[in-house]
Amino acid sequence: MRPIYFFWIVFAISVYWMAYLYQDFLMNLLIAGLLCVATFWLKDFFGRYIKNEILNSFCCVIVLLAFLIVPLYFVGHRSIGFIVGLDMDSFSSFVDKTKQFIIGIFEYFPVLSSGIKKSLANISAQSIMTYAIHFSSYIGKYSLSFLINTGFIVVFLFFFFYYGRRIYNYILQLLPFEISQSKAVFREINGVLRVVFLTSIINVILQGFAFGIAVVWLGYDGFLLGVLYGLTSLIPVIGGALLWLPIAGYEIYLGNVGIAIFIGVYSLVFIGFVIDNLIKPIIIAFIKQKILKTPLQINEILIFFSILAGFSTFGFWGIVVGPTITAFFIALLRLYQSNFSHKNP
Repeated sequence: MRPIYFFWIVFAISVYWMAYLYQDFLMNLLIAGLLCVATFWLKDFFGRYIKNEILNSFCCVIVLLAFLIVPLYFVGHRSIGFIVGLDMDSFSSFVDKTKQFIIGIFEYFPVLSSGIKKSLANISAQSIMTYAIHFSSYIGKYSLSFLINTGFIVVFLFFFFYYGRRIYNYILQLLPFEISQSKAVFREINGVLRVVFLTSIINVILQGFAFGIAVVWLGYDGFLLGVLYGLTSLIPVIGGALLWLPIAGYEIYLGNVGIAIFIGVYSLVFIGFVIDNLIKPIIIAFIKQKILKTPLQINEILIFFSILAGFSTFGFWGIVVGPTITAFFIALLRLYQSNFSHKNP
């Protein structure tokens, strides 16, 4: 057996066992690496003022962590304050009135009325609180898992920032391409990730601001609901419906049908369609052309749909993974076309 064949057999076996050994951390490593690639410009920015590599990398992690921790802390703090100050008598009265309101609506539909009454008979303030406690324990279990994974991502992210350039140069030496070809592939991936990162931040701010401005005039806490709407906007398809639907339902309960319709139409048409589906691709195109020094050759609509596909396949972190896979595939196709295809003009 030729030595090279033996090497590849042994190498493939070692890769399998390495993947098996670190399988619980592979996704965390991938997410940390992609975040580092998308935001490595932060390290260059801090490098102008902070020459210590450890402190520089630490500052980069703190800045990124602030985008996640600060909004979640604010929402959690306000939510706990709301729950602690909840008056059970008032809440029970609210539930009873809501049930009567719903039954009153379905009295015009005799076929459905009896079924609705039976469904609402077991609903009370106590049952809702019991369900909320049960649901919170369910959420808490997955939140703990999310926090643990986030902790690993933060640790890996620090090391990626610290060793980033050395890892990048080492990978360039390993790949069986010319250095210029490998750099072109990485440049494409880096550009797409930066577009996704910056677009997501701008989109969160725009949608949160638009919703907060609308509801503050209706007597709600515009800042809190704006932050919440911005966070929920990161979830494709469903997004802000998790927030505006309960508010619209509450306004209908109060008898403010016009306000409820306004909230629904405003959220669906202006925020959900105009901002998320029309303005967002424009933002992607603007970032590609004006902010990135090297223009990308990937259509902004394709980036937009790769975010949706990534979320549906990988969950929340698919927002980053989806565009990366798409950019890598297209970069390889372009590399093949320009260097290996015999049909080049």
